Amino acid sequence: MLIDRAEVEQCPECETPLEPVHRLPPAPEAVEPEAGHWQLPRLGEQPLALWDLRRGRGVVLAISLASLLAFWGAPWLTLTAQHQLRTGFSLAMGPLGFLWGGAVGWLLTIALVSSRRTIVQMREVRAILMAFAALTASEIAVLLAMSPNASSDVNVAYEWAWGLYAALALSLLGVAAAARLGGALPASGVRVEQRPPPLPRPPHTVH
Repeated sequence: MLIDRAEVEQCPECETPLEPVHRLPPAPEAVEPEAGHWQLPRLGEQPLALWDLRRGRGVVLAISLASLLAFWGAPWLTLTAQHQLRTGFSLAMGPLGFLWGGAVGWLLTIALVSSRRTIVQMREVRAILMAFAALTASEIAVLLAMSPNASSDVNVAYEWAWGLYAALALSLLGVAAAARLGGALPASGVRVEQRPPPLPRPPHTVH
């Protein structure tokens, strides 16, 4: 009920003191819908586009694909006597089955990076992606350390090929790229849009 304050100071029915309209708080039913409109989600939780390759996503995906190509198609071993080349895939299918661990790690890396759409989600999987990327490097380190070296008493009929060293380099690059996935969090946690100034109120009073 609108009442001119110049006429009375209190409500004639219940004797409640009168207040100007501009001093009254907004109604709850008006505040709740506006809260969701003015307050935006945290910047680090805003989803990126599916094909957005920024913040290290593209780098990690490229390294993963290149590592899988090096595993399946690049020569890892040269049999000097038979003049044959062996890929990482052929070695894994034979007596070196533990080499599958690195390939599976790269496949899981592609799945994880593709499904992480926010900065926070990408940063949360850094540690596991670094472990996946390091699998190939650890397997190659075992191969190089445990392989016999040629000497007067040992005749070595094989040589490690360039594909092995390429896979090792990609593995180390993958660890470094996974450690930086997602980049830094935005400086401001919550972005609040400023409201326009209130419109002038008429000099009427209500109770």
